[in-house]
Amino acid sequence: MRLLVSLCALLSCTPFAFADGLTPEEAAKRFKLPDGFSVRTVAAEPMIRQPVSMSFDARGRLWVLQYLQYPNYAGLKPVKQDQYLRTVWDKVPEAPPKGPKGLDRITILSDPDENGVFRKSKDFVTGLNIASGFCIGNGGVYVVQPPYLLFYPDKNEDDVPDGDPEVLLSGFGMDDTHSLANSLQWGPDGWLYGAAGSTSTCKIKPPVPSATGGPDFIEFQQGIWRYHPKTKRFELFSEGGGNTYGLDFDRNGQIIAGTNWGGFACLHQMQGAYYVKGFSKHGPLHNPYTYGYFEHVPYKDFRGGHVTCGGVLYDAELYPEQYRGQYIAANLLSNAIHWHKLEPHKSSFTAGHGGELMTTDDTHFRPVDCLLGPDGCIYVADFYDRRAAHLDPVDNWDKATGRIYRIDYKRPPKQESFDLRKKSTSELAELLKHPNKWWRTEARRLIAERGDASVHPKLRKWLLTEKGPLALEALWTLASSDGWVERDFDNVGEHPNEHVRAWMIRLMCDEETVSNATQVALGGIAASEKSSAVVAQTACSIRRLAPPQEYDIVSALMMNPLVGDAPQFPLLVWWALEDCNRRDTTDTVRFPYANDPIQKLADFFNERVARRLMSGNITRGRERIGTLFGLTTSANDDIAPVLRGIATALRAQPLDVIPPSLQPPLNQLRQQRKKDLLLLEVLARMKDPSARSTLRDLVTDESIGDGNRLRAIALLRDVRDPRAEELFLEQLSVQKSDNLRTGLLDGLEAFEHATIGEKVLAGYSGYTPAVKKRAVQLLLTRPAWALMLLKELDAGKFPKTDVTVDNARTATNLSDKEVTALVEKHFGKLAPATAGEKQARIAWLSTALGRAKPGDAINGKVLFTKHCAACHQLHGDGGKVGPDLTTADRKNRGYMLTQIVDPSGYIRPEFVVHSVLTKDDRKLSGIVTETGESIVVTNVVNDQVTKTTLAKADIADLKPSPVSLMPEKLLDTLTESQIADLFAYLASEKPTPPPPLPKGKGENKLKIALVSGSFEYKSDDSLRAFQKYLEATYAVECVLISAKAEKDTSLSGLEQLETCDVAVFFTRRLQIEGDSLEQVKKYVKSGKPIVGIRTASHGFQKWLEMDKNVFGGDYKGHFGAGVAEIHAVEKVKDHTILKDVKPFKTNGSLYKNPNVADDVTVLLRGTMGKESEPVAWVREKDGRRVFYTSLGHPDDFKDANFVRLLVNGLAWTTKTDFKPTK
Repeated sequence: MRLLVSLCALLSCTPFAFADGLTPEEAAKRFKLPDGFSVRTVAAEPMIRQPVSMSFDARGRLWVLQYLQYPNYAGLKPVKQDQYLRTVWDKVPEAPPKGPKGLDRITILSDPDENGVFRKSKDFVTGLNIASGFCIGNGGVYVVQPPYLLFYPDKNEDDVPDGDPEVLLSGFGMDDTHSLANSLQWGPDGWLYGAAGSTSTCKIKPPVPSATGGPDFIEFQQGIWRYHPKTKRFELFSEGGGNTYGLDFDRNGQIIAGTNWGGFACLHQMQGAYYVKGFSKHGPLHNPYTYGYFEHVPYKDFRGGHVTCGGVLYDAELYPEQYRGQYIAANLLSNAIHWHKLEPHKSSFTAGHGGELMTTDDTHFRPVDCLLGPDGCIYVADFYDRRAAHLDPVDNWDKATGRIYRIDYKRPPKQESFDLRKKSTSELAELLKHPNKWWRTEARRLIAERGDASVHPKLRKWLLTEKGPLALEALWTLASSDGWVERDFDNVGEHPNEHVRAWMIRLMCDEETVSNATQVALGGIAASEKSSAVVAQTACSIRRLAPPQEYDIVSALMMNPLVGDAPQFPLLVWWALEDCNRRDTTDTVRFPYANDPIQKLADFFNERVARRLMSGNITRGRERIGTLFGLTTSANDDIAPVLRGIATALRAQPLDVIPPSLQPPLNQLRQQRKKDLLLLEVLARMKDPSARSTLRDLVTDESIGDGNRLRAIALLRDVRDPRAEELFLEQLSVQKSDNLRTGLLDGLEAFEHATIGEKVLAGYSGYTPAVKKRAVQLLLTRPAWALMLLKELDAGKFPKTDVTVDNARTATNLSDKEVTALVEKHFGKLAPATAGEKQARIAWLSTALGRAKPGDAINGKVLFTKHCAACHQLHGDGGKVGPDLTTADRKNRGYMLTQIVDPSGYIRPEFVVHSVLTKDDRKLSGIVTETGESIVVTNVVNDQVTKTTLAKADIADLKPSPVSLMPEKLLDTLTESQIADLFAYLASEKPTPPPPLPKGKGENKLKIALVSGSFEYKSDDSLRAFQKYLEATYAVECVLISAKAEKDTSLSGLEQLETCDVAVFFTRRLQIEGDSLEQVKKYVKSGKPIVGIRTASHGFQKWLEMDKNVFGGDYKGHFGAGVAEIHAVEKVKDHTILKDVKPFKTNGSLYKNPNVADDVTVLLRGTMGKESEPVAWVREKDGRRVFYTSLGHPDDFKDANFVRLLVNGLAWTTKTDFKPTK
């Protein structure tokens, strides 16, 4: 489960995995760059070694931080280290110079002969001890050396610190030295910004408290922070984002930060926003009421390893136009520098792969930082080491090497020597017009340090008269040099540059108080502003004001139509709403109720307001929910978001009674919506006996469909209704549906009586294979039940073949001596191999692969699908339980062998297995993810993914396990040639799509996706035969996408829908969710043609609305078995779909569809005795054609009339003339 690693946890350090490194001269010759580009080594060992951060000073000298002490602090001893690599040290070191001296140093490089290569060096400071970032400014150097932010003064600028460093901040996390505070940068506003890694907990006391209140200490694990050198204020700018290394500001002052999440290149970090975290590892966001977070910048066509670090926004004129404004960053795993297309999109960005700027086959190349130089070139810091893995605390790094490269374009003009310190403030101001961002940034910094007000009139003139970037530069420089005042807003509040308007709002609110006049002006902007950038910044900035001011402005903001137009806006506004209530110390509840015409927005806010009010820690919160009920139309679906919010809150905090303020509206709803499962959940979680009784009745109510019956079972399980246990056992013996039976077994997990184990075993022989698998899993969740099962097996009364090794391993995890003894009696000891055995196996396999013939990647893909795809994705195929292997170091054979043979050697934090003990003594294990008030435990048993949702309140103990979910000895069942085939596929590149196949005279073949997953009706067999017929008869190309099991939560291959012309769905109650379900929905939204067969009306259990919304059906179950007569509807008998389709009979049961949509045209009806139902219809809606038939029994596919019906349906939906090929 750990075939990827986090930020620097990147590669194996096995001795055969790497060749010897190259000299700087040899390494430079191996680089490949686009036409016109070249690379030059400008510094190398022994002058610099293991560089991690760089910065140019005002004289054009390059300052370099050499990270030589890594990975362990000097003078400290590790007390313990957890499975996340977090280390507890024996003490907190004193700040320099009193603390222990390490090997890190900051070195100044210069080019005295001005030939473009740094030949002279001088150490500014040595003895640093795990220093992870620095920044030059204010007559000295800022250094982050956790736990401290230090300032080394050098007022006389003689490159020697004037004395001991000043401790500005204390409390940066020391837990994990590959996950520390880093990347110090001057922001355009004069604040010092930095990133924080993911695995080290920071707890910092702000030197100056916030004017509007706040905690005594600011605690966080990851995000962007900032410190103001003049005011001494410290803030967490944004929270979350992963193990960030590297941040930069674009031309408009937006922060783009690096990431260690595969598939993405960066995050757009907005002020006060919350971002995705590895929640199982790092815990929830520190505000429990965020109710959502932002993801990474959406990315298309990601390539390379999962770590993107040290990136810069290229803002100069030397490189060609296509690179300007784009994100250039290091890809550590791929030994490459990539550039990424960054496109503005509403209030944020989208991104995609631009290209490879610098690549090599030298696996020692470890780019960690990129820097824009004054000459317009990108400089690259190369850690140069065969190893880049933090997974082993042993310090065996090659500390003798390190390089810095410059990426040139054509013949860059020679950079003449300069010294910006000697320029007048007016001359510096003129540099704000420079096309190279480095000059603008440096000029702004120097002006800010001087505080020379003589330049303010010039800057204010540019602010008032310029419309482009110069106006923004002027505003930033005014602000950072104390020249910005609130009255400036009166003059330029309607500035034509939207980014100027946004930054004026940000700068004003950064002061944490505004005048009444400005508050009114902000309210007007909030309500009517037409710029996404301004609306977004308004929502971010107003959270800094006092709650009454914030509330008035956010209420106006909710009236702005743009709030419903961009994906970030609803959450930004919600966070502002929630913020002013959380900080308000009065009894005032400041939640406006959303009933605006943008229904999706009203739903969004109403759900969150209800959830927040119901959370129990807002004075009179539950009383106010009654008002919320009054503002919605209870007879329609408007009330559903309110009920969802209440239900979500009750999952964490159930109540013993219905609060008096909620009794009238809920009782009224009870009369109107008697079978509404959402309402019943709300009532049941408040121990309402009538609601629980209704839920029990629904379990046996066939009229509501299996999906709703399963929801009723799950609710009774969640609330542990004492009368549900007997009901579940009774229904288990009478129900025939696999779905219902497995759902009932799921429900029984909540109860602990011995009779459950006895009765499940008693009925076991009558279960289908799928239900038997679930029954075994259930019996192995409690020691008493497991002992019953194993005693039956020991007595020969239970088939041993039904208990797999995975099941046996689960049984031993129950830690019961009798259970373990019986497991060992029948399955042997399940202990892992020793370290020596694993190393010997790795060495043998490496030798075997070295002597074997090149493997067959096609055969390897088959093996991957069988042995790996349940958990891992590669090139878009496979599951998502474990790491996506696409971005792993797959061509490094030694690395891959180490991960496969010894999967528990290092487990990437987000894939650590946890053992879960519930308060009712259930024991489960799996990868844990948090979903608000619940956790989801994911495991893989017999190649099937299982997910169990548990309320946090029901968990007694949660412990990480040192054992990976990935089994050992995975390769032991394969031959040498099969292993070679598997490794050939693992190392393969993403296959290039074949050119379009010809149809007739140069036309492309129609591509048909056949999505199969109706196990009851053997859809795979039917669709394979149909595919063979189609491809043999017509100029079409089919792709069969087959589900493995109904309970799987993902379905490999659905990404191929994007390239298909028409999709045929023949699935039944598949449990897919997340990305897989979104791929289906994305196809539906595309407007492409759709054909549905039989059970497609209830094809996806978590999107049953597809029947009504897409097909226009009204599936309500089916009649009993019997023969039905199929005939055309008289008035449409000439429809093209019915051409050559004669009346026929079907042995499949007749589906009930009593109320199909008004806009469908029924083509065929089926009659069976007195019953008559529509069995085929078409629908044209929003420009898309849909054909659906409830026929599809295996025998139907043997009837020429049914096959003709399907072919005609494909032809009609795609508007294609299906003519047989010769």
